[in-house]
Amino acid sequence: MQTNTNENFVVKKKPVYKKWWFWVIVVLAVAIVGASSANDSGSNNDGTSPSSSSVEIVYEKVDLQTMFDDLGNNAMSAEQKYQNKYIEVEGKISNFDSDGEYISIEAISAGSFNLDTMMCYIKNDSQRQFIMQKSKGDTVTIKCKVKSIGEVLGYSVNINEIN
Repeated sequence: MQTNTNENFVVKKKPVYKKWWFWVIVVLAVAIVGASSANDSGSNNDGTSPSSSSVEIVYEKVDLQTMFDDLGNNAMSAEQKYQNKYIEVEGKISNFDSDGEYISIEAISAGSFNLDTMMCYIKNDSQRQFIMQKSKGDTVTIKCKVKSIGEVLGYSVNINEIN
């Protein structure tokens, strides 16, 4: 411990580890390291989880129009039924994102003024190259994981396979 004498009194300095700002810095450093390691272990470079390569995913074949009907009838029930599920759906392409981030598909039986679409997010370049060969109205089969469900925006999925 250091002491400073200034005429008639002695000033004792607190050790660094007893100062409040020292502990704030320690907590922030631990939080940053923890967040960094969680992101590193959560996914591989190809966007898949580390355990997905060793576990076979079983896709439930679902009719896209049935999914939209379920959503229209009761959004809470549809979320309970489809959220985070692996599904296989067939639909026709209704929209292409110009940045190549996603496509939208609709039920094959949908009319020309249909607003029910599923946003299908593209994961890699091979999927992007496959989709670049397609046109609006082409039919595709998508194996995917349901990412989010909303009564306004419909379904959002991450494409695992597309044919």
